[in-house]
Amino acid sequence: MTLPSLPKVSLPKGPKALGLTALALGLVALGVGAWRHAHPPVPAEYQTLQAVVGRLAAHNALGTSPIGLTINHGLYAGTLAQMRGYCKDETCDFYAQLNPYKSYGKDWDEIGRQSYTLGDIGAWSTSSGTIEVPRAAFRIYGRHTGWLACTVAHEIAHIQRNHVFQASYYASNTIRSAPEKQQEELNYAKSRQQELEADRDSAVMMARAGYKGRICIDDLIFLHKSSGDGSATETDSTHPGYDERIKELAAFYAKLEKDPPSKASATPGHFTYSPADNLLSFVPSRP
Repeated sequence: MTLPSLPKVSLPKGPKALGLTALALGLVALGVGAWRHAHPPVPAEYQTLQAVVGRLAAHNALGTSPIGLTINHGLYAGTLAQMRGYCKDETCDFYAQLNPYKSYGKDWDEIGRQSYTLGDIGAWSTSSGTIEVPRAAFRIYGRHTGWLACTVAHEIAHIQRNHVFQASYYASNTIRSAPEKQQEELNYAKSRQQELEADRDSAVMMARAGYKGRICIDDLIFLHKSSGDGSATETDSTHPGYDERIKELAAFYAKLEKDPPSKASATPGHFTYSPADNLLSFVPSRP
Protein backbone atom coordinates (compact mmCIF):
# COMPACT_ATOMS: atom_id res chain seq x y z
CA MET A 1 0.00 0.00 0.00
CA THR A 2 1.64 3.25 -1.13
CA LEU A 3 0.56 6.17 0.98
CA PRO A 4 0.39 9.74 -0.45
CA SER A 5 2.74 12.37 0.96
CA LEU A 6 1.40 15.24 3.02
CA PRO A 7 1.22 18.70 1.37
CA LYS A 8 4.08 21.12 2.10
CA VAL A 9 3.23 24.21 4.11
CA SER A 10 5.19 27.49 3.84
CA LEU A 11 5.41 29.25 7.18
CA PRO A 12 5.69 33.06 7.55
CA LYS A 13 8.95 34.58 8.83
CA GLY A 14 9.77 37.27 11.41
CA PRO A 15 8.77 38.01 15.03
CA LYS A 16 5.35 39.34 14.07
CA ALA A 17 4.58 36.09 12.38
CA LEU A 18 5.02 33.90 15.48
CA GLY A 19 1.27 33.78 16.10
CA LEU A 20 0.58 32.85 12.53
CA THR A 21 3.35 30.27 12.68
CA ALA A 22 1.86 28.65 15.78
CA LEU A 23 -1.56 28.65 14.15
CA ALA A 24 -0.17 27.12 10.99
CA LEU A 25 1.67 24.43 12.95
CA GLY A 26 -1.52 23.66 14.87
CA LEU A 27 -3.45 23.29 11.63
CA VAL A 28 -0.72 21.05 10.22
CA ALA A 29 -0.84 18.89 13.37
CA LEU A 30 -4.62 18.59 13.05
CA GLY A 31 -4.22 17.68 9.40
CA VAL A 32 -1.60 15.05 10.15
CA GLY A 33 -3.79 13.58 12.91
CA ALA A 34 -6.81 13.39 10.62
CA TRP A 35 -4.73 11.88 7.82
CA ARG A 36 -3.26 9.24 10.13
CA HIS A 37 -6.73 8.38 11.40
CA ALA A 38 -7.91 7.87 7.82
CA HIS A 39 -4.71 5.99 6.89
CA PRO A 40 -3.71 3.81 9.86
CA PRO A 41 -0.22 2.28 9.69
CA VAL A 42 0.04 -1.11 8.06
CA PRO A 43 1.64 -3.60 10.50
CA ALA A 44 5.07 -4.83 9.43
CA GLU A 45 3.79 -8.41 9.12
CA TYR A 46 1.19 -7.34 6.58
CA GLN A 47 3.81 -5.42 4.63
CA THR A 48 5.83 -8.65 4.46
CA LEU A 49 2.79 -10.58 3.20
CA GLN A 50 2.16 -7.92 0.58
CA ALA A 51 5.72 -8.21 -0.71
CA VAL A 52 5.51 -12.01 -0.82
CA VAL A 53 2.17 -12.17 -2.64
CA GLY A 54 3.18 -9.34 -4.96
CA ARG A 55 6.25 -11.28 -6.09
CA LEU A 56 4.27 -14.49 -6.60
CA ALA A 57 1.58 -12.62 -8.56
CA ALA A 58 4.19 -10.99 -10.81
CA HIS A 59 5.22 -14.41 -12.15
CA ASN A 60 2.17 -16.66 -11.72
CA ALA A 61 -1.44 -16.85 -12.80
CA LEU A 62 -3.32 -16.60 -9.51
CA GLY A 63 -6.83 -16.43 -10.93
CA THR A 64 -9.42 -13.69 -11.01
CA SER A 65 -10.82 -13.93 -7.48
CA PRO A 66 -9.45 -11.87 -4.58
CA ILE A 67 -7.02 -13.57 -2.22
CA GLY A 68 -7.47 -12.61 1.41
CA LEU A 69 -4.67 -12.71 3.97
CA THR A 70 -5.37 -12.38 7.66
CA ILE A 71 -2.99 -12.57 10.60
CA ASN A 72 -4.37 -14.14 13.77
CA HIS A 73 -3.33 -15.72 17.06
CA GLY A 74 -3.07 -19.22 15.59
CA LEU A 75 -4.11 -22.68 16.68
CA TYR A 76 -2.15 -22.59 19.93
CA ALA A 77 -4.52 -19.87 21.15
CA GLY A 78 -7.38 -22.35 20.83
CA THR A 79 -5.43 -24.84 22.92
CA LEU A 80 -4.77 -22.22 25.60
CA ALA A 81 -8.43 -21.18 25.62
CA GLN A 82 -9.48 -24.79 26.06
CA MET A 83 -6.99 -25.17 28.94
CA ARG A 84 -8.62 -22.15 30.59
CA GLY A 85 -12.06 -23.68 30.14
CA TYR A 86 -13.24 -20.98 27.74
CA CYS A 87 -14.28 -23.39 25.00
CA LYS A 88 -14.68 -26.98 23.87
CA ASP A 89 -12.86 -28.57 20.93
CA GLU A 90 -15.37 -27.61 18.27
CA THR A 91 -15.58 -23.96 19.37
CA CYS A 92 -11.93 -23.11 20.08
CA ASP A 93 -11.18 -21.87 16.55
CA PHE A 94 -12.80 -18.60 17.64
CA TYR A 95 -9.78 -17.92 19.85
CA ALA A 96 -7.33 -19.05 17.19
CA GLN A 97 -8.71 -16.45 14.79
CA LEU A 98 -8.72 -13.46 17.15
CA ASN A 99 -7.11 -10.26 15.87
CA PRO A 100 -3.62 -9.97 17.44
CA TYR A 101 -3.55 -6.20 16.82
CA LYS A 102 -6.57 -5.57 19.03
CA SER A 103 -6.91 -5.65 22.82
CA TYR A 104 -9.71 -7.81 24.24
CA GLY A 105 -8.96 -7.61 27.94
CA LYS A 106 -6.46 -9.06 30.39
CA ASP A 107 -7.14 -12.82 30.09
CA TRP A 108 -7.67 -12.87 26.33
CA ASP A 109 -4.64 -10.65 25.74
CA GLU A 110 -2.55 -13.07 27.79
CA ILE A 111 -3.70 -15.87 25.50
CA GLY A 112 -2.49 -13.76 22.59
CA ARG A 113 0.86 -13.06 24.24
CA GLN A 114 1.50 -16.72 24.97
CA SER A 115 0.40 -17.69 21.46
CA TYR A 116 2.92 -15.27 19.99
CA THR A 117 5.82 -16.38 22.18
CA LEU A 118 5.06 -20.13 22.29
CA GLY A 119 2.95 -20.87 19.21
CA ASP A 120 4.06 -22.16 15.82
CA ILE A 121 3.65 -21.37 12.13
CA GLY A 122 0.62 -23.50 11.20
CA ALA A 123 -0.94 -21.43 8.39
CA TRP A 124 -4.15 -22.64 6.76
CA SER A 125 -6.63 -21.53 4.10
CA THR A 126 -10.38 -21.43 3.63
CA SER A 127 -12.46 -22.51 0.66
CA SER A 128 -13.60 -18.89 0.25
CA GLY A 129 -10.07 -17.75 -0.58
CA THR A 130 -8.58 -16.46 2.66
CA ILE A 131 -5.17 -17.49 3.97
CA GLU A 132 -4.72 -17.36 7.75
CA VAL A 133 -1.24 -16.89 9.16
CA PRO A 134 -0.45 -16.85 12.89
CA ARG A 135 1.48 -13.78 13.96
CA ALA A 136 4.01 -16.10 15.60
CA ALA A 137 5.01 -17.30 12.12
CA PHE A 138 6.72 -13.99 11.42
CA ARG A 139 8.70 -14.19 14.65
CA ILE A 140 9.72 -17.79 13.90
CA TYR A 141 10.61 -17.27 10.24
CA GLY A 142 12.54 -14.08 10.99
CA ARG A 143 14.45 -12.96 7.91
CA HIS A 144 13.55 -16.12 5.95
CA THR A 145 10.77 -14.53 3.91
CA GLY A 146 11.41 -17.08 1.14
CA TRP A 147 10.25 -19.85 3.45
CA LEU A 148 7.19 -17.78 4.32
CA ALA A 149 6.58 -17.41 0.57
CA CYS A 150 6.58 -21.23 0.22
CA THR A 151 3.97 -21.52 2.95
CA VAL A 152 1.80 -18.82 1.35
CA ALA A 153 2.18 -20.43 -2.11
CA HIS A 154 1.17 -23.79 -0.61
CA GLU A 155 -2.05 -22.27 0.72
CA ILE A 156 -2.72 -20.48 -2.58
CA ALA A 157 -2.43 -23.89 -4.25
CA HIS A 158 -5.09 -25.31 -1.92
CA ILE A 159 -7.40 -22.44 -2.90
CA GLN A 160 -6.69 -22.69 -6.63
CA ARG A 161 -7.35 -26.44 -6.63
CA ASN A 162 -10.56 -26.05 -4.60
CA HIS A 163 -9.25 -28.71 -2.25
CA VAL A 164 -11.92 -28.21 0.42
CA PHE A 165 -14.69 -28.71 -2.13
CA GLN A 166 -12.86 -31.63 -3.76
CA ALA A 167 -12.47 -33.39 -0.40
CA SER A 168 -16.14 -32.85 0.42
CA TYR A 169 -17.28 -34.14 -2.98
CA TYR A 170 -14.97 -37.15 -2.72
CA ALA A 171 -16.32 -38.06 0.72
CA SER A 172 -19.97 -37.45 -0.15
CA ASN A 173 -20.07 -38.95 -3.62
CA THR A 174 -17.03 -40.85 -4.91
CA ILE A 175 -16.55 -43.20 -1.94
CA ARG A 176 -20.05 -43.06 -0.51
CA SER A 177 -20.76 -46.75 -1.16
CA ALA A 178 -17.54 -47.97 0.49
CA PRO A 179 -17.64 -49.50 4.00
CA GLU A 180 -17.41 -46.90 6.78
CA LYS A 181 -13.92 -47.94 7.91
CA GLN A 182 -12.64 -47.84 4.35
CA GLN A 183 -14.26 -44.43 3.79
CA GLU A 184 -12.35 -43.07 6.76
CA GLU A 185 -9.02 -44.37 5.49
CA LEU A 186 -9.71 -43.13 1.97
CA ASN A 187 -10.55 -39.64 3.25
CA TYR A 188 -7.27 -39.47 5.13
CA ALA A 189 -5.42 -40.66 2.04
CA LYS A 190 -7.18 -37.98 -0.02
CA SER A 191 -6.07 -35.32 2.44
CA ARG A 192 -2.45 -36.47 2.22
CA GLN A 193 -2.64 -36.49 -1.57
CA GLN A 194 -3.87 -32.89 -1.55
CA GLU A 195 -0.97 -31.82 0.68
CA LEU A 196 1.52 -33.32 -1.77
CA GLU A 197 -0.25 -31.57 -4.66
CA ALA A 198 0.01 -28.23 -2.86
CA ASP A 199 3.70 -28.91 -2.13
CA ARG A 200 4.38 -29.47 -5.82
CA ASP A 201 2.39 -26.44 -6.92
CA SER A 202 4.18 -24.21 -4.44
CA ALA A 203 7.55 -25.39 -5.76
CA VAL A 204 6.49 -24.42 -9.29
CA MET A 205 5.18 -21.02 -8.21
CA MET A 206 8.36 -20.29 -6.30
CA ALA A 207 10.59 -21.32 -9.22
CA ARG A 208 8.66 -19.05 -11.56
CA ALA A 209 9.01 -16.18 -9.08
CA GLY A 210 12.80 -16.55 -9.18
CA TYR A 211 13.42 -18.22 -5.83
CA LYS A 212 16.53 -20.37 -6.17
CA GLY A 213 17.26 -23.93 -5.16
CA ARG A 214 14.97 -26.38 -3.43
CA ILE A 215 13.67 -23.66 -1.16
CA CYS A 216 10.35 -25.34 -0.37
CA ILE A 217 12.17 -28.44 0.90
CA ASP A 218 14.16 -26.14 3.18
CA ASP A 219 10.85 -24.71 4.36
CA LEU A 220 9.32 -28.13 5.01
CA ILE A 221 12.35 -29.23 7.02
CA PHE A 222 12.17 -26.02 9.05
CA LEU A 223 8.41 -26.40 9.58
CA HIS A 224 8.74 -29.92 10.92
CA LYS A 225 11.68 -29.10 13.16
CA SER A 226 10.04 -25.92 14.41
CA SER A 227 6.90 -27.80 15.41
CA GLY A 228 8.86 -30.78 16.70
CA ASP A 229 7.02 -33.08 14.30
CA GLY A 230 9.08 -36.02 13.07
CA SER A 231 6.12 -38.37 12.74
CA ALA A 232 5.71 -41.03 10.09
CA THR A 233 2.71 -41.40 7.78
CA GLU A 234 -0.12 -43.33 9.44
CA THR A 235 -3.49 -44.44 8.05
CA ASP A 236 -5.16 -41.66 10.05
CA SER A 237 -2.65 -38.91 9.13
CA THR A 238 -4.09 -35.81 7.46
CA HIS A 239 -0.60 -34.86 6.24
CA PRO A 240 2.21 -37.08 4.96
CA GLY A 241 4.85 -37.90 7.56
CA TYR A 242 8.20 -36.11 7.58
CA ASP A 243 10.21 -38.63 5.57
CA GLU A 244 7.51 -39.22 2.96
CA ARG A 245 6.83 -35.54 2.42
CA ILE A 246 10.49 -34.61 1.98
CA LYS A 247 11.11 -37.62 -0.30
CA GLU A 248 8.11 -36.81 -2.53
CA LEU A 249 9.03 -33.15 -2.91
CA ALA A 250 12.70 -33.98 -3.55
CA ALA A 251 11.66 -36.31 -6.38
CA PHE A 252 9.50 -33.56 -7.85
CA TYR A 253 12.32 -31.01 -7.63
CA ALA A 254 14.60 -33.45 -9.49
CA LYS A 255 12.12 -33.45 -12.39
CA LEU A 256 11.66 -29.69 -12.14
CA GLU A 257 15.40 -29.09 -12.43
CA LYS A 258 15.58 -31.16 -15.60
CA ASP A 259 12.51 -29.53 -17.08
CA PRO A 260 12.00 -26.04 -15.55
CA PRO A 261 8.43 -24.72 -15.55
CA SER A 262 7.38 -22.54 -18.45
CA LYS A 263 6.71 -18.90 -17.75
CA ALA A 264 3.18 -18.03 -16.71
CA SER A 265 1.18 -14.87 -17.21
CA ALA A 266 1.48 -12.35 -14.41
CA THR A 267 -1.57 -11.51 -12.33
CA PRO A 268 -1.90 -7.73 -12.25
CA GLY A 269 -3.86 -6.37 -9.33
CA HIS A 270 -3.80 -4.15 -6.27
CA PHE A 271 -3.79 -4.52 -2.49
CA THR A 272 -6.27 -3.18 0.02
CA TYR A 273 -5.85 -3.27 3.77
CA SER A 274 -8.68 -3.01 6.30
CA PRO A 275 -7.65 -2.69 9.97
CA ALA A 276 -11.29 -3.14 11.00
CA ASP A 277 -11.48 -6.48 9.20
CA ASN A 278 -7.85 -7.37 9.97
CA LEU A 279 -7.56 -8.27 6.31
CA LEU A 280 -5.11 -7.66 3.49
CA SER A 281 -6.62 -8.42 0.10
CA PHE A 282 -4.95 -8.94 -3.23
CA VAL A 283 -7.53 -8.00 -5.86
CA PRO A 284 -6.69 -9.08 -9.43
CA SER A 285 -7.44 -6.57 -12.13
CA ARG A 286 -10.31 -7.29 -14.47
CA PRO A 287 -9.17 -8.94 -17.71
